[in-house]
Amino acid sequence: MSGLHIVFRYLVDALRRVDTVRSVRVLDEGAFVVDVAQPSFHEEIVIYILAGELSVGFVKKTLNANTQRDKHTLFILSLDLIAPDGETAFMSDALRLLLQAYGDKVYAYHLDAGRIAIVPVTVSRDLRIHCGDPVNLADLSGEYATFDNKYLLGVRKVAGFTPQHGYEQVFQAVEDDPLQPFYDLLDLPNSASLADIKKAYRRKAHRLHPDRDPSPGATERMQVLNEAYAKILERFE
Repeated sequence: MSGLHIVFRYLVDALRRVDTVRSVRVLDEGAFVVDVAQPSFHEEIVIYILAGELSVGFVKKTLNANTQRDKHTLFILSLDLIAPDGETAFMSDALRLLLQAYGDKVYAYHLDAGRIAIVPVTVSRDLRIHCGDPVNLADLSGEYATFDNKYLLGVRKVAGFTPQHGYEQVFQAVEDDPLQPFYDLLDLPNSASLADIKKAYRRKAHRLHPDRDPSPGATERMQVLNEAYAKILERFE
């Protein structure tokens, strides 16, 4: 049995024993859906165990599709995908995208003498990797990531192993002001004046307009920016 299958089976079985997990549903050999219960609601998190090639296209497509379906996404990688030599990170565009998605870290699985650990992995400026302490599976919860790059623009639903109080703070911030993700797109606080909002929109629109940005997804990113701007302007009507 491969390392990926060992980790996959371990996570499915272990998460089914977590008190806050209502169910675990296997999609295929490398993906499963976890229904996590929160105090007043529940959320579905799709977890992917990856040991093969890591591509921007797959990451982008998966984040978009799951967010549209109101599901959070978590990728757990083999350490070999992050640092083939075990020390220096291979900084692909896909890895950079995941680091942005999960707050400057990614999650990886590690097998050592039959023991399995899921650890957060950070990458230093000199591309050295650092593995943190093993996560607590009971801390699995949904999170939000804001993107502003040539691959993704806007808010996507992600997931991680965040202590419960930390998650509540993140969720509460979004709950308190549902427009906060749109302000994030403009790099503005939700207290920004109308003049500052218009200025920030013009600056970003000038940079992101498909006539000036030939990269894939430029039209989609411009549409998201326009929608965010329109939503914020409604507050001043």
